[in-house]
Amino acid sequence: MALGFFDGVHLGHQSLLMQTKKIAEKKNLKFTAMTFDPHPNEVIKLEKDLRYLTPLALKIERMTAIGVDKLFVIKFNSSFASLQPSDFINQYVIGLQAKHLVVGFDFTFGNKAQGTVDYLQKVSKNNPFDVTVISKQVHNDEKISSTLIRKIVTDGDVHLVPYYLGHHFEIKGIVYSSNRHKHENGENVGIHIENKYILPKPGVYSVEIKNENKTCQGLFIRYGSSKGNDEISGQITEGLKGGVVEELTVKFLKQLPFESLSQYRSNFKEVTN
Repeated sequence: MALGFFDGVHLGHQSLLMQTKKIAEKKNLKFTAMTFDPHPNEVIKLEKDLRYLTPLALKIERMTAIGVDKLFVIKFNSSFASLQPSDFINQYVIGLQAKHLVVGFDFTFGNKAQGTVDYLQKVSKNNPFDVTVISKQVHNDEKISSTLIRKIVTDGDVHLVPYYLGHHFEIKGIVYSSNRHKHENGENVGIHIENKYILPKPGVYSVEIKNENKTCQGLFIRYGSSKGNDEISGQITEGLKGGVVEELTVKFLKQLPFESLSQYRSNFKEVTN
């Protein structure tokens, strides 16, 4: 069983999960993982507007794609946060009959993060489970972490994300095609993002837009909360008829200068799946 919060399921997480998968195959055990919802900071630090690289539904999707046989999603609340490390071991490791734990080098658990990797290794000697610790994964001498990737996204440096996430940053949003906005460069469609995704800073972004049938290049115009909904444009959105509601996946490629908006709008190219 792999343990962690796994926001983003980034390259460090992927390494940990693949190691877990190998151990499971070697020992003929189920490949399982445990994650938590919401983020501990929402409960412990009361960060109520905390945003995610992968809201829970997308995290489950990514971990399923890696091959996790069974995923335990533990509700993180004040009573769970106050569990003593020994109680966590009894209820969530021995209680679930986990035979081998795989954790990152900086994994902590239990009341006031008193449970550490050293503690896990120590108690495993007298319990029916083994522990494997995955070392720090780095890029350009920086630890690959969800915190770092969230900062890269919010700074607008979305072109750097693949070095840490393994792919471009993506969100899913609902397009309301009746909500069109006229601009001197043409029409954009308002996009509503219901899930608590982290989003890049205000600006214009080159994106790839996908629906069930096709993929196209487009623009994402991020105004920030003061101006209401963000806007998106591309051949998929331009083909929507009034009143249509559609879920789109938006992949952020790079930030563009605002003054280049008209130039990029004229260069959309449809790419079929």
